[in-house]
Amino acid sequence: MFPRTVTWRGITVYGTIDAGFGWQSHGAPWDPRSAVGASYLIQKQNNSALWGPAPNALSNSFIGIKGTEPIGGNVSVVFALDAGFDPYSLRFSSGPGAIAANAGIPQNFATAYSDSSRAGQWFNGQGYVGVSSPTYGTLTVFRQNSLTLDAVFDYDPLDASYGFSPIGFQGITCGGGNTENCRNSTSLKYRINVGQFRAAALWQFGGYAQNNASNGAYQFQVGGDISPWGQGVLSVDAIYSHVRDSVSLALAPGSNDANGVPIPPFLPQTLTATISDNEAVMLVAKYTDGPLKVYAGYEHIRYMAPSNPQTAFTDISGSFLCMGCDAINNTNINNTAFGVNGLGNKTFQVMWAGAKYAVTENLDVIGAYYHYIQNSFFGRPPAGPPPALVPSIRNAPGRSTRSLPLSTGGLHQSGISIPGSCSRK
Repeated sequence: MFPRTVTWRGITVYGTIDAGFGWQSHGAPWDPRSAVGASYLIQKQNNSALWGPAPNALSNSFIGIKGTEPIGGNVSVVFALDAGFDPYSLRFSSGPGAIAANAGIPQNFATAYSDSSRAGQWFNGQGYVGVSSPTYGTLTVFRQNSLTLDAVFDYDPLDASYGFSPIGFQGITCGGGNTENCRNSTSLKYRINVGQFRAAALWQFGGYAQNNASNGAYQFQVGGDISPWGQGVLSVDAIYSHVRDSVSLALAPGSNDANGVPIPPFLPQTLTATISDNEAVMLVAKYTDGPLKVYAGYEHIRYMAPSNPQTAFTDISGSFLCMGCDAINNTNINNTAFGVNGLGNKTFQVMWAGAKYAVTENLDVIGAYYHYIQNSFFGRPPAGPPPALVPSIRNAPGRSTRSLPLSTGGLHQSGISIPGSCSRK
């Protein structure tokens, strides 16, 4: 990984190139569009041992520009613009675009299944402008990280890396339920620090037509940094999120067995958008004492029936999707994955803990544990009475289990394959 920064008169050009080559025991061919590049976490397209490019394992390669310009008193204008790319193909990172490119391909020949908020835009990272003051806080507008994405960057011991961190690879955590909500193209974001304490709020205005992955969202955050023991600092934050008509892209049909191996027949897959209202609460903590940092985090996510079921829309990568259009343009929309008077809501819990120790200025030793828990749930039938209240294993368009343990420390983790990714700059 090669980070570089050049600053002149308050303007900074910065970027990172993360390139590599490696072997996977259960891999899939390199995809030049995918944000994650390689299938570091086992997914349904991973089917054979292979050597291949391994880009963006520690950080999404990106280039950007940012600046701070004083305009009077202690107030400054701030801006930032950056975009992630694949270091081999030089294409802008596009998780949704990679999924769309694999539509119509049998599951055992697919190369990508990772949804993302990076969707091929030239501003697929951040693109905002605003004003900042140490007294009154910072207010910014347009494309920005969600508060939960910022928290994952700050509180994940493995720095949200694609290659080693499950919550960095799959993006459910940073999006409050769906990875496409890790960033919002039209949003207002406000942060303020008061002594040892801080608060923040984010409001996503606009909808799909403004290159957002929902029809509205808001988040609130409170936290602080305190010194309870000696020289150490304890940082804590709590974030509440609500997203309306959130989009999750995947390929269906196709199913895996308990080991993640595709089950024949390997049918051509349909680009499918699952629509839901998502609600999440994230609690995170970090204790820093000299070279030692100890981390812990928890997020509770609830997926509900969408406020406004969709029949047709254009997603953030520019693909047009419509309900029941399998025979027309190989797309479909699922509005009924969750619901039935609240009894069919999906509950997803994410928890992690870890530690990092700086042996030298350039060498860290890191250990972390990640754990997922998901309830059994059923969706809303398209017509007729609700189904009998008997728990079943069902997920649309993926699959679910009662408990999804994940361990880290290598290029592959054991457990369920979950689409999506968030990206460390």
